Amino acid sequence: MSVNWSQYSLEQLRAHATQTFRDGGGSRPDVLLIEINGEKAVLKDQSAADKMFALLLGPILNWRECKALNRLSDVSCVPNLLSQPTSRSFLMTYHHSEQITKLKHYQPEWPEFFEKLQAAIDQIHRAGVAHNDLRNPTNTLVTPDGEPILVDLVACFCRGKRWNLPNQWMFSKFSQVDLSAITKIKSKVAKELITDTDIVAEDIAGRPGMAIKGIGQLIRRISRRLFTK
Repeated sequence: MSVNWSQYSLEQLRAHATQTFRDGGGSRPDVLLIEINGEKAVLKDQSAADKMFALLLGPILNWRECKALNRLSDVSCVPNLLSQPTSRSFLMTYHHSEQITKLKHYQPEWPEFFEKLQAAIDQIHRAGVAHNDLRNPTNTLVTPDGEPILVDLVACFCRGKRWNLPNQWMFSKFSQVDLSAITKIKSKVAKELITDTDIVAEDIAGRPGMAIKGIGQLIRRISRRLFTK
């Protein structure tokens, strides 16, 4: 009989944690593997971050990611949302996989994998979601079958109504940034596959955009220092 994940409280889920993927603290949530009756799921808990960060931003970040997962419920390359035990936590399906730059037990055929990654990114874009953090290689996982799994959608950008032209423009830009992640990942695992047609982030944003990106990264580093003990 399949586990009814929604019946478990946050405390009960945490009591069934069998592995820690990431320890919470500062601006980071706990990410835990939960196992009940032989079935596995992944718990992301913003309440494990710094108390002030969790209080003010935890519910917002949790809501953003759950909204994206709901919108992508029919997309196979992202986890499915299973439950939201609190306003600062949610449970999603587990996919046996490894981070793309830390593969230990299996190696995909890279040309085929990058075709699949391109298709996966196109798929989430068609569903109206730009991931916006795929240039961080920890957010692309690889299954034993060589399939890509895209995780950590907290920074995503969702496409709005057609009449919302600023939103449409921003969505197109963030979508291109997602595609530039393919080039960045290739540079780390299969440089020989980079071609002149691959998208580079600098070409999308230009110098002003890269300057804004630098400011954003500085703000992120400062916030992490402020919220990390």
